[in-house]
Amino acid sequence: MQDQIKTHIRIISPSGRFDPNLLLSRLAELEKEFHVSYHKLEVDPSWPFTAGSFEDRLKQLTDALLAPDVDVLLAARGGYGASDLLPHLPWAQLKNVKPKLLIGFSDISALHSALFTQLNWPSIHGPMPGTELWQKNDPSDVDCLIELMKGSQKPVQWELECLNRDLPPNLSGWSYGGCLAVLTNLIGTAYFPKTLFGSILFIEDIGEHPARILRFINQWSQSRSLEGVKAIILGRFTACEVPDLCSEAQLKLAIAQKLKLPVFSTNLFGHCAPNWPLPIGMQLEINNGTLSWNLPNQNG
Repeated sequence: MQDQIKTHIRIISPSGRFDPNLLLSRLAELEKEFHVSYHKLEVDPSWPFTAGSFEDRLKQLTDALLAPDVDVLLAARGGYGASDLLPHLPWAQLKNVKPKLLIGFSDISALHSALFTQLNWPSIHGPMPGTELWQKNDPSDVDCLIELMKGSQKPVQWELECLNRDLPPNLSGWSYGGCLAVLTNLIGTAYFPKTLFGSILFIEDIGEHPARILRFINQWSQSRSLEGVKAIILGRFTACEVPDLCSEAQLKLAIAQKLKLPVFSTNLFGHCAPNWPLPIGMQLEINNGTLSWNLPNQNG
C-alpha cells in the first residue's frame, strides 16, 4: 500500500442481506479516505438469507480476490452464506495473486479461516459498514480500522482480564479466531487449520444458548483442535444469556473452568460496538494483561 496512492477497498457481500441505503451512506464516508469500489448484487427472491444468488455471490467474491488493483476486501455484513462458496473458489489460481486483507466478522470468519488455511493470507476480524453496529456507540474501533486499512503499523492495544488463574507474564503467538459457531462448523474441513499449535485463539458469538456454547467448546477439545494453543481470549457472547439462570459473565467463567490453558476476557470485540480489530494469522502479544498487535511491515 503506497502512501501516495489511495488504498483500494472492494466492498463484498458473500453472506447475508443488508440495507443498501445504510451501506451507501457509510461508503460515502469511506470514499473521503479511500478508493472504494462496490458492485451491488441483485436480491435472490428464492432465498431470503443471502445478499444475492449463489452464482452472483461467488462471481463477486472471485472477481474481488483476483483483482490485481484491490488492496482490501471489506465485507458489508455477515449473516449466512460464506461457507457455501469455499469449495468453489479458484484456490490454485489464487496462490499466484497478490494477497489482500479481508475485513469482517460473524459469518466472514469462514472466509478468514479459509484464506489463511489455503493461502496463508492474514486478515482482520473487525467492523463492517453494512451493519447497525458501525460506529454505533464509539467511533474509536472504526477509526482504528481506517488507520489499519491505510497501512498503519501503530500497535493496537487494550487490556484483558484473566479468568482462570494468576495473570501469566508474557505470551506471544500467531492469532486465529472469530465467531465460535462458524469456526466450529469448519472443524474437519479443508478450511480449518491442521494445527493451532503456537496460536493465541480468540472467540465470540451471538444468540447461542449457553449449553450450546459449551458443546462447541467440547467439540474443540475432544477433536484435539486446542492442542498447542497458548491462550484463549473470550470476547462478547451477545444475547447468549438465559435470564435468571446464566449471565454472559457466568458463561465465560464456565468456559474458563473447562479449559486447562489461560483464558482471558474482554468486552471490546464480537457482535457488539465497539468491535476493535483483531488479526488472523499475525503475531499477537499479551504482556501483563495488555493485548498488543500491529500490521507487519509490507516492505520487509
